Amino acid sequence: MLVLKKAWIAMVLLLAPLSPAVGDDIGDAALALCEKVKACSMAQIDQEDLTPELRQMMEPMLENMCTNMQARVQEVPVGHELYQPSVACMRSMEALSCEAMMDSEQFATPECKDYEQKVRDAAGQ
Repeated sequence: MLVLKKAWIAMVLLLAPLSPAVGDDIGDAALALCEKVKACSMAQIDQEDLTPELRQMMEPMLENMCTNMQARVQEVPVGHELYQPSVACMRSMEALSCEAMMDSEQFATPECKDYEQKVRDAAGQ
C-alpha cells in the first residue's frame, strides 16, 4: 500500500505545473498516465489479498485519483516551453511497466528528469 502512495505522490509532485485541459496532448497524456497508475494500483491491490472492507475503501480513492490530480495542476499553454517536455515526461511514465512504475528510480524517466530540469531553469533556480 505504501508503494502505491509513493507512486501517486511522485506523480502529483512531478506533474504539478501541468494542465489537465481536455482534448489536447497534455490533457490526454495526463489522463492516460492516471489511468495507467490506477490500473497498476488495482492490480497490486488484487495481489495483496486485502480484506473486503479495505478494498472497498481503496476503490473509490483510485476512481477519484484522476479528478484529484487534475484539480492540483496548473495551466500550461500549448506554446509554452514546458508544454512538450511535460507531455514527453507523462508519456514516458505511461510506457513503464507497473513494476517499473512502482520503482522510484525507474519512475524518474530521462524525459522526466529533462522536464524537471527545464522547470527549475524556468523558475530561475
